Amino acid sequence: MDRRRDGDTIRFLHSADWQLGMTRRFLGTESQAVYTADRLAAVASLGDIALEHGAEFVVVAGDAFEDNAVPRSVVLRAAEVLAAFPVPVLILPGNHDPLDVSSVLRCRDFSSAVDGGAVTVICDSEPVEIRPGVEVVGVPWTSKRPDPARLPALLADLGPTDSLRILVAHGGTDEVYGGDSPSVEAIRVAEVEDAVGSGHLDYVALGDRHSVTRVGSGDRIWFSGSPETTAFDDVERASGQALLVELGTRSPTGGRGDCVVTPVRTGRWSFLAITAEIETESDLDALAERIEAIEDKPRTVLKLGLTGTVGVALRARIDDLLETWAELFAAAYLRERLTHLVVRAEDSDFTDLVDGYAGRAVQDLVEKAASNGSDSEDAGNALSLLYRLVDGGLR
Repeated sequence: MDRRRDGDTIRFLHSADWQLGMTRRFLGTESQAVYTADRLAAVASLGDIALEHGAEFVVVAGDAFEDNAVPRSVVLRAAEVLAAFPVPVLILPGNHDPLDVSSVLRCRDFSSAVDGGAVTVICDSEPVEIRPGVEVVGVPWTSKRPDPARLPALLADLGPTDSLRILVAHGGTDEVYGGDSPSVEAIRVAEVEDAVGSGHLDYVALGDRHSVTRVGSGDRIWFSGSPETTAFDDVERASGQALLVELGTRSPTGGRGDCVVTPVRTGRWSFLAITAEIETESDLDALAERIEAIEDKPRTVLKLGLTGTVGVALRARIDDLLETWAELFAAAYLRERLTHLVVRAEDSDFTDLVDGYAGRAVQDLVEKAASNGSDSEDAGNALSLLYRLVDGGLR
């Protein structure tokens, strides 16, 4: 869809929490490299989306980088992408990349590459005029320590304006807390809504929460979420997107135009949290069918919570599948806190497979697995491994 600017509407993109240089502990070296590249690719796609939809600029509501000490390669590649952006990009320092003495946004590798180009780092709360009639104000973080007085002070200083005014801020809210730690200040939604209601603000672009989230009772305060997935879908349900914002201009009598916000897909990764109860072969067949149907497996991470009582052969099949999925997907692993598989071991499971001393050892493991004691789970796992070894070897 090609929607060019008209005289009554301004369009821009709202993004945040790029966190370039982010690592995920469950990814191996190869998958981490793909993930790092895809996070930057999601950022690069914003330029194409801006052109496609006629967006005049992009606002980034904090945390463009994972921290101020990301590898130089991350900085240089990001700067190269941003230097080629077809529209202005306004970047707000967040709690991950605050504008302190070590700021990555001030380092030579970044600033020299983007100097004179499309990028503006919001260094203070002075209005930035995008074009006549459109301005952006921001509340940059200058250290990792929250300062809850900054935003209220800015809101108090804002007066009436004939321009469209966009606020860019970073932090959790008292309505929807989006931070990972108490070090992220809470933005008081009522204060922001008062500024919107009085006409002092036309849109509030928030960062810190990684899922697209509308805030307050209206349609003018939003978290854009991260442009690429960062957490599992039991926590982060609407990431991998940017927001296309359309603001109607004010009428000569001061009337306010509409605000329309549309999520646009930017990410490729999926982090899936799957739970299942396994009691029979049919249960495992259903789970396997569900997982095999997942597309783009190299960009999908699975964490599985499995419960149930299973025989040794069925547990061995579960382990076989887990090993296969770990190779097919970016990562696949059992979530220990939500996994409790009790192995129901019987002598017949090993009939004609082991005898002699090994048979007596198996019998001991069978008895331990059935005891529900402290080592019963370990005994069940040992039986599963033994079954796989003697029944054709591990694949």
